[in-house]
Amino acid sequence: MKDLSVLEKIKDPDIRAGVLAAIEKNLIPACHERAYPGHFGICADGKGFGEYSTWPGLDSWQIAGAYLLMGMEQIVLGYFDFVEASQREDGNIPFAVWRAEDFADPKNRQTHARGLRYPDDVFEFIPKGKKHKPEKWIGLFTHWVVENPLCLLGTICYPLTAYEIYQTTRDKHWLAKKLPSVERACRYILTKKSPAGLIGGAGFYIELPPRAEWDGITQCYCYKAFNEIAELYRVLEDDAKAEVWQAEADALGRAFRRSYWKDGRFAEYIHPEHGPVTFHGYTDTDFAAIGYGLADAGQINQLWNTLKAQKNFWWGGMPTQAVTMPFLYREWELGRPVDFSVNGPIYDIAAIGRVWFVELNACLKMRDYDRIRESVKLVCQMGLAHDGYWYERYHMVQSNKVVPAGPVGYCEYAAILTRIVLGNIELFI
Repeated sequence: MKDLSVLEKIKDPDIRAGVLAAIEKNLIPACHERAYPGHFGICADGKGFGEYSTWPGLDSWQIAGAYLLMGMEQIVLGYFDFVEASQREDGNIPFAVWRAEDFADPKNRQTHARGLRYPDDVFEFIPKGKKHKPEKWIGLFTHWVVENPLCLLGTICYPLTAYEIYQTTRDKHWLAKKLPSVERACRYILTKKSPAGLIGGAGFYIELPPRAEWDGITQCYCYKAFNEIAELYRVLEDDAKAEVWQAEADALGRAFRRSYWKDGRFAEYIHPEHGPVTFHGYTDTDFAAIGYGLADAGQINQLWNTLKAQKNFWWGGMPTQAVTMPFLYREWELGRPVDFSVNGPIYDIAAIGRVWFVELNACLKMRDYDRIRESVKLVCQMGLAHDGYWYERYHMVQSNKVVPAGPVGYCEYAAILTRIVLGNIELFI
């Protein structure tokens, strides 16, 4: 791990203490390498959501990016090897990977694991070195929510992770070896492309409600992934493939601007029967469209100042709520019922690290560094109020307060906090 003494130079004491807690109490303990070289959990105790589980989607991509900034490249390279082994022949990447033996009994595949294809998606991973033994694992590609959100989560985060690894290591040999697998993932994403040019698959990082069928966040992250794989091919001087993926990115951007821009802001998602959904106020899609480059100059000029003025995004002093009007969801937006107990139908409409991350990217795009520092301080204060740990999410309640939910020690806020500060240290020292 690299020397992080620069953190001691951070001017604001809350931010300095918060980032140190994020690293020392959350990210480092989560990296336990229990199952294979590079294995890390998504909770500080290394046990939350399964001590032998791997989550190849958003959580792990965000954590991997923090580890890269911390100088832990070998951890991320080992993690990437494992995720590559989980890839289906069609290019799809699971959003969860578990021990195969734990789901051999059909009784263990009846609720949240009911999307498992056992034994079809069982694979063996042979770790490097002698510390870990070969073991069989199974990937989850189909969600228990009927509308199947998260079905592209792992697949999109795979090229995003590859891009950040190369940006850190500049290892062209590694890139040339891994890029065919990364391209297979991107080609699988294209199988979800609609006649209107949009990428389907329901919610990218939200399950409840499922955002059926064309989530605005999905479009933004696909656009980012296609641009990044084009850039990686340019690194290898394969201009033909770079042009193919750049064309896919550009086409998706045009389709997004054509379909999502409504009355001065972007739709949250597009429902297959009810069309663009815009009645939950301003949303994470607005931030993502700006942060990842889909919004054009005119749209940004019309949107940005109004977007920042929405106080409900930081309800209760905690960035960032997914939408500004969370209690207007209609019956047809909610996931179809299942025959076992689940969290509430709008459980994911909360302040979550992943939403804060897209806001931070928008702020970086707009060079609004004061807003970044303000939001970082708020997040640090929330973690310090809970002994240096963060919860998975923070729900909006009356009296301008938030109520934490999910496991304490969930590493998403800690990872994003570390990414934004270490990646932009000049803003804080």
